[in-house]
Amino acid sequence: MVSYSIYSVGRMEGIWGKDCMVFRPKRWLTVEGGRFEPVKGAYRFVAFNGGPRTCLGKDLAYLQMKSIASAVLLRRHRLELVPGHRVQQKMSLTLFMKNGL
Repeated sequence: MVSYSIYSVGRMEGIWGKDCMVFRPKRWLTVEGGRFEPVKGAYRFVAFNGGPRTCLGKDLAYLQMKSIASAVLLRRHRLELVPGHRVQQKMSLTLFMKNGL
């Protein structure tokens, strides 16, 4: 089986720049309007695969993400970290959180 690491591709300096390891949500916003804009280029953001085998549910996932974010912001829900909960990634063929998120 041949596979690639989405985790590694998402942190490649050649794709994302010198600050590839920095949490910077503004990188996903347009310069002029401050709107969310998906990454251009079929193989830069490969969470949904790329090219002719792009995930059929990608657009639905983006719509769901926007609606959940809107609901959280508009209803002024408060998101908090659970005290003492350590977020760890479990390395495997597919990356997931070791103790949940």
